[in-house]
Amino acid sequence: MSSESTLSKKEKAKQNQKRWVLTVVILSFALSIVMSFLTSLFVESAGLFVALLALIMLVLLGIITDIIGTAVTSAEDQPFIAMASKRIAGAKQALRLIRMAEKVSSLLNDVVGDIVGIVSGSAGSVIALSLVKLGVPGTVASILIAAFTSAFMIGGKAYGKGFAIENSSKIVLQVGRLMALFEMKKRKKKRANRR
Repeated sequence: MSSESTLSKKEKAKQNQKRWVLTVVILSFALSIVMSFLTSLFVESAGLFVALLALIMLVLLGIITDIIGTAVTSAEDQPFIAMASKRIAGAKQALRLIRMAEKVSSLLNDVVGDIVGIVSGSAGSVIALSLVKLGVPGTVASILIAAFTSAFMIGGKAYGKGFAIENSSKIVLQVGRLMALFEMKKRKKKRANRR
């Protein structure tokens, strides 16, 4: 009897893992298309300064999501259990994030991080073409943009990991509060639609 329930638990775990992998693949595909389309549309129609600003924003997005993903995996759930019992805003959501740390980290650190890396590379190539039009040799423009993007992204993530580990509880609580705010707005919208 217990071996059957253990087997079914293992099968359920495998099915959940397969579903998660499929979800990540579909989500990655959809996010890549949307982010690539919006970035290329925005960067190609903008000037060099705006394109550089867009590239910086993409890299910052990668760094911030990496910080949140690392903080979620580093945070302990005990303080949030106590906060949730005291009904502190965002504690319940923070606890939910910590209990799904593997999935949250995979989504933020890997999926978003990789997509941002790819999209920022395509944004960088558009900027390199703009620099070529200004008279900068093609090879030099490509190397400069690739070096800038890599250094900024790698340096930011390296600093961010240490910051995330040291401040994991604060970061996760802030994200939890943001989630609580969105959830509250969603509930209000549903109530308004029912009337």
